[in-house]
Amino acid sequence: MIFNKNELLKVTLNKHFETWECTLNKADYVPKKYLKYIDKIIFDNLRKKIKEVDIYNLLYLEKQGFSLGLLDKLKIFFSGLRPLYENELKLLNEQKETAEQQKNNLELKKNN
Repeated sequence: MIFNKNELLKVTLNKHFETWECTLNKADYVPKKYLKYIDKIIFDNLRKKIKEVDIYNLLYLEKQGFSLGLLDKLKIFFSGLRPLYENELKLLNEQKETAEQQKNNLELKKNN
């Protein structure tokens, strides 16, 4: 249950720190005021992504069969992330199916 959220947070934080790392070596020739502005934008985006992680985790829990409360359902509804989540699931299922088909084709070729 919580493992999905931890994986999503790990990916989000890795992307965040990669972005933030790009600003570290620029202090010699970029004004501090601009760097503070960039840091603010990066942290605001991180905050938004962590909220998205919470919504994706709720969608995952809902798919697993957990009953969600009214506030959780409203969060999901107003976020607008359900279609994106469903599209990602469809893509993953299609990729799994094509991988299985390729595996079966290879086994058939080996048997012949």
